[in-house]
Amino acid sequence: MLACDPDSEAPAGGWDRRGGFATESESARGRREEDRHACAVLGARPVWLPFGSVDYERHGTDEVVRQAVAAAIDDSGVVLVPGFPLSHPDHEWLARELATVLDGRRTGLYAEQPYTRRTGVDPEVPPWISENLGARTFAPVAAGPRDRAAKWRAIRCYRSQLPLLGMHRSLRRGPLPSALAPEWVAWGAD
Repeated sequence: MLACDPDSEAPAGGWDRRGGFATESESARGRREEDRHACAVLGARPVWLPFGSVDYERHGTDEVVRQAVAAAIDDSGVVLVPGFPLSHPDHEWLARELATVLDGRRTGLYAEQPYTRRTGVDPEVPPWISENLGARTFAPVAAGPRDRAAKWRAIRCYRSQLPLLGMHRSLRRGPLPSALAPEWVAWGAD
C-alpha cells in the first residue's frame, strides 16, 4: 500500500539506493512492476497508494493515508494485514492504521515472510492487534505443491529486493526455502 510516489524526484532512500534505484519515482515504478508480475502469478490485484515509506516523505498525514486505505479496501471481502514480526516500522505503522478502519471486515493477520522464518519461532499475535481486531492465534495455512510453485515464481519476481534480503544466491535463505516455509494467518473476530 505504501508504494511511494511514482512522480517524485527525491533521491532514493537507503534501502532503494542499495537496490539500484536513483530516485523515489524510479523505485516506485520498478517495485510496482515487480508487484504487477508477482500478483499476476498469484491471481491477485495490486493496489498502490502514492505514500512514502519510512525512507521518504509520507506525502500525506496519517488521516489522509487512513482515508485512502479505507477507500482502497472498501469493496474487499477479506483484508490481510501484516501481523508478525512487524520488525519493519512501516509494517507496524500500517497494521496500527488499518486496525482503526477495518470495522467488521473479515480480517486476517499474516506472518510476514521471510522475516517470520528468520525469527525461528512460531508467530504470535501482538496484544494491541488482538484488542483491536479480535485475532488471537496464528494457524498454518494449508498449501499444496501448486501453491508452493506459484509462491516460488512470485518471490522470484522481486529482482531488486532478493539481493537486499540475502535471498538471491542462497540455498538456505533463497526463494525456494521461502516458498516451502509455512504461511501463517490469524483471523479476526467475525
